[in-house]
Amino acid sequence: MNQIQIKGATLEVLNLPSMNGIEDENLRRLINNLVIELYKYQAESERKRIKERQAQGIEIAKKKGKFKGRQPKFKENDPRLQHAFDLFLNGCSDKEVEEQTGINRRTFRRYRSRYNVTVDQRKKQ
Repeated sequence: MNQIQIKGATLEVLNLPSMNGIEDENLRRLINNLVIELYKYQAESERKRIKERQAQGIEIAKKKGKFKGRQPKFKENDPRLQHAFDLFLNGCSDKEVEEQTGINRRTFRRYRSRYNVTVDQRKKQ
């Protein structure tokens, strides 16, 4: 918003009342900024309320045992993950594993950490 004002441009929001009837440029700018700040505050407050209600709902669901979070992309015995581990243990880098399997590098590192697949376990060539 500040960038728009610095460049001297005006912003007309369709669901806000028009300030064109106000002759004094400074007064029009002041009222317009005030209305926009009120809308910004209202939107931020609503977002905070939504996040709080969502967190409360998740907490209630967890207590009831109905919320388990996002399902993992790969299970430990998933053949694609096992293939990626095999490539890594046979000397491929994380990047090479990503290129050959399509498993994102960060995701692969997370799974390596979860299942304790380390560089120390690599086969000596």
